[in-house]
Amino acid sequence: MQKHIVIGSRGSDLALWQARFLQTELSNIGCTSEIKIIKTQGDKIQHLSLEKLEGKGFFTKEIEDALLSGDIDAAVHSHKDLPTENATGLIIAAVSHREDPSELLLIRKDKVDEMQLFSLAQNAIVGTSSSRRTVQMGFFRPDVICNDIRGNVPTRVQKLRNGNFDAIMLAFAGVHRLQLDISDLHTVKIAPEKFIPAPAQGVLAFQCRASDEAMLAILSKINHSDVAETIGVERKVMNLFQGGCHMPLGVYCHKQNDIFMAFATQTAGKSLPVSRLFMSAASTTDLANNIFRKLPAQHNKSVFITSTETTQQPALQLLQQKGFKVVAQSCIEIKPVDFIFNPICDWIFFTSKNGVNIFFDTVYQLSSNIKIATIGEATAAAVNAFGYKVSFIGEGTTENIASSFNKIAANTKVIFAGAKNRQSKVTTLVASFAMVEHLTVYDNIPAQIPIIQADILVFTSPLNVDGYLINNTIHPNQTVIAIGNTTGSYLNAQGYHNVHLPPQQHLLSIAELICGL
Repeated sequence: MQKHIVIGSRGSDLALWQARFLQTELSNIGCTSEIKIIKTQGDKIQHLSLEKLEGKGFFTKEIEDALLSGDIDAAVHSHKDLPTENATGLIIAAVSHREDPSELLLIRKDKVDEMQLFSLAQNAIVGTSSSRRTVQMGFFRPDVICNDIRGNVPTRVQKLRNGNFDAIMLAFAGVHRLQLDISDLHTVKIAPEKFIPAPAQGVLAFQCRASDEAMLAILSKINHSDVAETIGVERKVMNLFQGGCHMPLGVYCHKQNDIFMAFATQTAGKSLPVSRLFMSAASTTDLANNIFRKLPAQHNKSVFITSTETTQQPALQLLQQKGFKVVAQSCIEIKPVDFIFNPICDWIFFTSKNGVNIFFDTVYQLSSNIKIATIGEATAAAVNAFGYKVSFIGEGTTENIASSFNKIAANTKVIFAGAKNRQSKVTTLVASFAMVEHLTVYDNIPAQIPIIQADILVFTSPLNVDGYLINNTIHPNQTVIAIGNTTGSYLNAQGYHNVHLPPQQHLLSIAELICGL
């Protein structure tokens, strides 16, 4: 077995970190190694944006040439930089574990506005080299201006400090691996389910000659086959779209409870409408092909949502630009009740906009010592409208929300302000690590609505199901979606079993699910 290995690498701090990581992995299985630095075309070209470089070999060709000539034995790449087709004679023999694939927004502290999405001030200038990031930022924050930035990670951070930008966006993985001191900046990590990363972001690819059986055997010992399986979906989507650098494309796939969960976004150009979808599957067999087929597709269906929050962008925007006709109407009647708020608590937690609006219509001033938590950004925006900032915004599954909240609210007193006799599952979970009190600020009852004709029905609560069924029937040919497990279980109890659940409890997640059906 080959014991001493020559590793080819670019010379940037991050590339050298990656090469040293491979050295450590090889050392753990008894192999010695050295690093040979190779300058690539991407390092030499500084006048082009990275959207014209990434994914097409500009950062890899010279290293691959060195492999083919035998000057080096192995190469390590950021997997997202690699073309989807292997160079003739070469193979990706192994991949690393996956670092957190989230995006990281670094903001100058004088440009932080916690009342705004991503805590980014209105009309901020964000530095990014990626059209994928530019388009997604425009989708969530149309007011933000994205300008091109080049250079390695430390160089970009310094440009931010120099005032060239109000904020910059980078892959969390790179900043984390370099352990940069960014304490002078405000950081916002954005989940990959929301700000969808580049295919294979956060993964390292270990490459060698396809004919080098000794290296293939060595690298197979450090391969993470589970990561290879999920990023295989992402990179196949990129391949089907014939390379991600000509269009803003993001794909993220992960496995949860034996189900593959895939999120994708794509546009044909920087200024065109954004397509987004969510798909799940028991295997990866046809997942990439289905994403490729569905992602750019237009629809001609009607959607009824038991909520008025679809006026909040960008969920309605996504559905409308994909051709869906949306009708939104609540099936419940809200009745405020008299209540007395005891301000002796650490947190007040809102699970709906109704609770926020009714609470602050009575409580005109909240002590600065009390922190506010919400489920979802729409509820957080309602809090912001009253002039208060939100310290915790829960997204994802109920279990994930409670787990994240536990990290900052264990052993505190939490008041849940909401509907009478309508304690949510998250309340029960939070009660396992904090002192919980339920404050009733309103009552609600099912409300009769006209007969609805729609292809897709979206129910946001069990009570909305009751209200809908007063005058309406759920037909077998209608697609039924429930915003969470509680509503899904309630529909099942009513005899409706083919109910779809979005991966997260907010309307954008529902819209992405609808686009992927």
